[in-house]
Amino acid sequence: MDSLNESQRRISNAFRIGTISAVDHGAGMCRVRTDDNETNWLPWFTPRAGKVIEWSAPSVGEQVMVLCPEGVMNGGVALRGIYSDAFPAPAASESLHITRHGDGAVISYDTQSHALTATLPAGGTAALTADGGITLNGPLTVNGSVTVSETLEAKVDVVAAGKSFIGHAHLAVTAGSSVSGPPA
Repeated sequence: MDSLNESQRRISNAFRIGTISAVDHGAGMCRVRTDDNETNWLPWFTPRAGKVIEWSAPSVGEQVMVLCPEGVMNGGVALRGIYSDAFPAPAASESLHITRHGDGAVISYDTQSHALTATLPAGGTAALTADGGITLNGPLTVNGSVTVSETLEAKVDVVAAGKSFIGHAHLAVTAGSSVSGPPA
C-alpha cells in the first residue's frame, strides 16, 4: 500500500504549477513556490543554451510549471511562459509579437501591418555597432538633432530648408577675395 501511495504522490508531483519565489542570477537558478511547498534551487528552461545562447531571467512572482522527473520536485526544472494576474498577456492580437521589459521598453512586430517598433522609456538609449558598416534602405526620417563625428558624404545632393547644396545660387558675388552673400 505504501508503494501505491508513493507512486501516486510521484505522479501528482510530476507537473506542478507554481510561482517563482527567488532567483539566483549568478547561478541561473530559481526557487518555486507551489501550494505550501518551496523547491530547492532549480534551473529554468531557456530557448537556447548552446553556441547560440539567450539570457532572460525569470521574475519573482512569474508563474511557471515545474517538470519533475520521477515526481521529485527538488530535481525538477522550471518551465516559464504562463500568463497570470501578476503578469498578464501584453496584447490580444494574432498578428503582434511583443517583448515588454520591466522598465517599460517595448519591442514589437506586427505581421499584419509589417511594422517593427522599439519604444524605450524616458532617458533610454540605443546603440548599434557594426565595424563593417550599416546600410539603411528606404526613406529615413530623423526627429531630433544629429551629430556626425566623421565625414558625412552625400552621393547626390543635400537639401536644407528647401535649398539645394549643389544647385543654389549666391547673390552679390564679387571676384577676388570677397565673401559671397547667402544662397538664393
